[in-house]
Amino acid sequence: MYNPDKRRNDFIQIGKRIQYYRNKSNLTQEQLAEQAGTSQKHLSRIELGYHLPNFETIIAIAKALDVPIDAFVQDLDENKVNTFLELIKPDISQMSNKQLEMLKKQIELIKQYDCK
Repeated sequence: MYNPDKRRNDFIQIGKRIQYYRNKSNLTQEQLAEQAGTSQKHLSRIELGYHLPNFETIIAIAKALDVPIDAFVQDLDENKVNTFLELIKPDISQMSNKQLEMLKKQIELIKQYDCK
């Protein structure tokens, strides 16, 4: 059952994780936004849970923060992981078979990344 309030709360939690890692990296919103190729205003709204970033933006933010993508959803319950998957589903559904294969390979590489 779709619950817009719960879904919004999930995205707020993901935004808080992004903000946590940004602060841990001693970066301002402007600095992170520049490194991730987005605007400071958009990053601010992502951190507040008002904007839902596409998969490409999530990857760029994770790369700029030098954290694995799952750091934004790590330790969240299964429903929140499903919410994250729903977030990236539109991007994935538009990919070609070759792009999907590349994505699969990237996921395998990310899984090998030791984030400890």
